[in-house]
Amino acid sequence: MTLKDLSAMNHIAKCARTTLPLSYVPMTKYSDKSANGLTTAIVDFIRLTGGYADRINNTGIIRNGKWTRSGTRKGIADIMASKPIEVGGRLIGVQVAIEVKIGKDRQSDDQKKIEAEVIKSGGFYIIAKTWDQFYNEWNKI
Repeated sequence: MTLKDLSAMNHIAKCARTTLPLSYVPMTKYSDKSANGLTTAIVDFIRLTGGYADRINNTGIIRNGKWTRSGTRKGIADIMASKPIEVGGRLIGVQVAIEVKIGKDRQSDDQKKIEAEVIKSGGFYIIAKTWDQFYNEWNKI
């Protein structure tokens, strides 16, 4: 599946949810040139194909003029997902943590610790650098 295929899949899903003329429904254009673009594509793909995915925001915020840390653990993956897999006629969800890295961006030590914990607990961990690379690894699960 290419990013153009994902755009078409998303467009079909949006058209099914509206009563507007189809020509009024905008196409979503996906890109893997930025971390934000690749993250959006991955989350939309997982949701459109029946999985669960949430983008994790671990940035703190300013409250009443003071910096407040995020409630998430340092090093948490960018996307926490569940891939539906049929086992013995029963549908189960397999945990997949996805870290998006573009260009020269590399995992921190905290991210490596989270990766080890996810794998040790039976989950999968993907470091997504491009759409094609993510899609291939997702399909191996």
